[in-house]
Amino acid sequence: MLLAALASCTDPSEREADWEFIHAAIIEPSCATSSCHSSLSMTAGINFEDVDASYDFLLDQFFVVPFDQNSNLLFLLNGVERPLMPPDGPLPKADVDLVKAWIAEGALR
Repeated sequence: MLLAALASCTDPSEREADWEFIHAAIIEPSCATSSCHSSLSMTAGINFEDVDASYDFLLDQFFVVPFDQNSNLLFLLNGVERPLMPPDGPLPKADVDLVKAWIAEGALR
């Protein structure tokens, strides 16, 4: 059902800049894959499968600083810092913009 809701959003501005949506629509399918940050691989010791643990990790490790458009996560997603995340190809600009908006709005859970 979530995939159907995501597919129906043709305009990126219709997507919500909230953590639950970002995790389900961007982080889980793009980062919590079997070859990256899942319980199967735990690349760099990171597992993004759980929504709450993912949020806590990103903020506790300062990958995301609320209201800070210089947050390290944005540099990784834009390929400014190496390695580019995700490594198999950049996220669509609309996804990065949504993460950026979420951070700009305070990175609330």
